[in-house]
Amino acid sequence: MKKGFTLIEMIGVMVILSLLMTFAMPSIINYIKKGGETKDIVVKEMIYDAAKNYISDNKNMFKKDEKNTYCISLYTLASEGYIESPITLSSSDDDITRESSTKTVEVTYDKKYKYELVDECTGIINPTPILFKGLTPVYYDGTNSNWVVANPKTDDWYDYENQKWANSVVLASGVTKNPGDTVAVDGTEAVMMYVWIPRYEYKYTNLGTDYAGGTLEQPGAIEINFISKGAATSSSREYKVHPAFDFGGQQLSGLWVGKFEISHSDSAKSTTSLGCTTTDCLEAVNLRILPNVSSLRSNSVSSFWYGIKSIENQTTTFGLINVDIHMIKNSEWGAVTYLSQSKYGKYGNIGYEDEYKEVYQNKSDTFITGSSNGTPSQSESRSDEQCAYDDMLNLGTKKGQCGPGASTTGNIYGIYDMSGGAWEYVMGTYIDYDNTTSDTSGFVALPNSKYFNEYFTSSVETECRNGEVSEPCYGHGSSETSGWYGDTLAMPYIEKSWTLRGGNYNHGSAAGIFYFGYNSGAKSSNDSTRVTLVEK
Repeated sequence: MKKGFTLIEMIGVMVILSLLMTFAMPSIINYIKKGGETKDIVVKEMIYDAAKNYISDNKNMFKKDEKNTYCISLYTLASEGYIESPITLSSSDDDITRESSTKTVEVTYDKKYKYELVDECTGIINPTPILFKGLTPVYYDGTNSNWVVANPKTDDWYDYENQKWANSVVLASGVTKNPGDTVAVDGTEAVMMYVWIPRYEYKYTNLGTDYAGGTLEQPGAIEINFISKGAATSSSREYKVHPAFDFGGQQLSGLWVGKFEISHSDSAKSTTSLGCTTTDCLEAVNLRILPNVSSLRSNSVSSFWYGIKSIENQTTTFGLINVDIHMIKNSEWGAVTYLSQSKYGKYGNIGYEDEYKEVYQNKSDTFITGSSNGTPSQSESRSDEQCAYDDMLNLGTKKGQCGPGASTTGNIYGIYDMSGGAWEYVMGTYIDYDNTTSDTSGFVALPNSKYFNEYFTSSVETECRNGEVSEPCYGHGSSETSGWYGDTLAMPYIEKSWTLRGGNYNHGSAAGIFYFGYNSGAKSSNDSTRVTLVEK
């Protein structure tokens, strides 16, 4: 009986199999390819359905009275639970829903929505605020002059195209509010107020000597595009992502910035040092961000920094969880001012024209937050004729309103006290790498570098360090906006190594949102600061 195959038979079988594979392989490859294409179709349909649901749930974010193209990042859809992640396409094993992915859904409204999955969206990035736990969205009811809790899914609580920046409050411990309820912003119900600064890129080639198309006294609009987190821009497009949205290598969707200068729950202690030296400072429970109160001053930079950082540990008092809370950096201040000088800020507010587009100055000699005398910073001191932040007194044609004219939007939705009031310490310091930095800030050692900006020369042209390379501090409001509106620009140096912004209430034309000065870091009865929140 025959046992096994002969060599000739085995060779014959191999030849036959080889011929079969030759004819079958294209079909197999095509089958696999079609399988991948089918998977991609299913994935895209799932993404489109998610985009439709997102739009349906967030109707206030999408205009329906004109043709517009919007961009929704896949990271947004995944992080808010509209699609399951991770998601990959057959052409790549990369997760297109990851935080750094540039994949977006381009949504065009023209009688009906059209969707397209793209690598770079050229439409409007919807600047959706991230509501950290402990933040309550609010809008201003002009009829009743009240702040009202918003339903973020349905209420029209922000509209950057019309200078309506998103606002939120931190409620006092034990206070609960529902959508539609009014909120008192006097410390009894709300203890802090914040404004959202969305991630954006800005055109930097039109800054400096051509003053964004205007003059030194009346500069033009800084061109800004809102962009999604992780989106990169090419220098050939003449745009830069503002550096405030890079937090130690972590790309941010935006910043929540204190609406007013920081204050204390006991106004009598507005010129008393917190004495904070660690991030467990109990004085943090007394910190406030409210209008119509004296700002907190007379603290060194380190006392301010540790006091504000300690808010993170006071979760029972403030309810802010998984949020990085810190004293504002100079680049973050710059992000607010550039946005204000764009079509989305006071510059774009049609209620003002010519010199009145400049943010009005707070001239309160008692440092009352949100105050204004209804004039640009060129005006002389009129501290006895102040308007409250919500005083809608009409100043005349194209001069806007008395109180809101001092905000970065020219209406009540902006950020106040950035022109005049108290000088504001920001986290930006001169570093002498050959010698110990001379200052009296109180820091034994500086905090993590992500919490401050480094300057290594007093020159206004090449003042920043990027690795071992010196370059202008793009986005900081220094060389790019030097002298705009007549505001002072003076870089910190070894004897006065900490940065001040905004100017003082009696500083005349030198004060303003582009004011850039210095101090030693020591406490002063004229120096305050403000708070920033970012995602952790």
